[in-house]
Amino acid sequence: MEKLKIYIDESGDFGFTEKSSELYVVSFVFHDTSKSLKTKIDFLNEKLKSLNYNGMIHTADLIANRKEYAKMKLEDRKKIFLTLFYFTYNSNILISSIIINKKYLNNKSQLSNSIEKQIIKMLEINKKYFSKFDKVIIYYDNGQEKLGNILKRAFSKYNYQIIEEFNHKDERLFQVADMLTIIDKLNYKRKEKLKLNSNEKYFLSIEEYRKLIKEINNKRLN
Repeated sequence: MEKLKIYIDESGDFGFTEKSSELYVVSFVFHDTSKSLKTKIDFLNEKLKSLNYNGMIHTADLIANRKEYAKMKLEDRKKIFLTLFYFTYNSNILISSIIINKKYLNNKSQLSNSIEKQIIKMLEINKKYFSKFDKVIIYYDNGQEKLGNILKRAFSKYNYQIIEEFNHKDERLFQVADMLTIIDKLNYKRKEKLKLNSNEKYFLSIEEYRKLIKEINNKRLN
């Protein structure tokens, strides 16, 4: 049986107040389970161990210099980030992100509809790819129930299973999805000339972000 694992994470919220996010991002990591990633994951874990870090990589906190990263130097945080990034670059996986600018919408219902339409569009455009698999296993921790319900509707045509409870630390591909929500959001903000906070602005230079985005573009589904 051909199986596809999909790891999904989001950045943003469904609110429409002054304190709400301006963007909503959903990122996907696709792993054809016939192609083992064990060697790559083992290498990633050994590399992180050499950097004196073996926890879950949470990119937003890493960039913001908070929580478990609060006492780390910028140079060390960048090494952790780049280790995960180049694991992504070198692994046999595919990626995709949808980004919605909420300023063009008025309420939660419109946002939900826009998210669902974009996910379905992504599935339709790549129908040939998804049709190769007998089963789709989705890793989404239901961090936002609204998105969880959207995913169930969007994938209803497929033989799918959603896994909500899993070890976030061990599932490195979920951490890749988390990373993608951040770097794709930052790339969008730079292109659209949206304001960056100080941590976003100085974690990596514009040239570094552009280089990284360019390097993983060949990993993207249509």
